[in-house]
Amino acid sequence: MCRASTGASRSMLEDAEGFIGRIPSDAVGFVFLAGEKPVQPDVDALGKYRRHAGAPGGVWPSSAEISSAMLERYSEPTGGAPEP
Repeated sequence: MCRASTGASRSMLEDAEGFIGRIPSDAVGFVFLAGEKPVQPDVDALGKYRRHAGAPGGVWPSSAEISSAMLERYSEPTGGAPEP
């Protein structure tokens, strides 16, 4: 794995740990929606989002928009070819 990928993975894990450490226990397990768009909510303003609890056997659909946003947020410029 190249260093940029390791750094991006570490950053994602640190962000997730910080978020999980702040979210109230009654808000765990929901997908938060702003309109119809899934978002990482502002923990200090959870009331402005709609909560989606899911359903047994249900699957939240994948989205190119979600994948692109995640990659854009955590991508690091490599300045050239990735190192082995």
